[in-house]
Amino acid sequence: MASDEKTQEVVMLPLSEVGSIKWTQHRGQKMRLLRGNLTLVALAKKLAEHEIEISRQYLNRMETDPEVKGASPELVMGLCKVLNCSLAELLCLKETKIVQLGVDNGNF
Repeated sequence: MASDEKTQEVVMLPLSEVGSIKWTQHRGQKMRLLRGNLTLVALAKKLAEHEIEISRQYLNRMETDPEVKGASPELVMGLCKVLNCSLAELLCLKETKIVQLGVDNGNF
């Protein structure tokens, strides 16, 4: 199992409360794999249909540049819609433990 795919605890928050989602080189590679034969220009156009304006150049950086460290939640969710994948798949999360805020599960 890859280090990015280890079991992690997940806290559910509204996307409006999240400023950035950590972006890694592994996630960029996954994005490239999910994109398949779809060009970056076509991907940018499909994202624009979901009111997400981003250049093909930045999408290329997300796939190839390890210096890209974060992505907006809106962009990541748009990518999931356009690439027809789950958030867990795009973010390379295989196993998760979900913790809901405000729910006392006896572990506190």
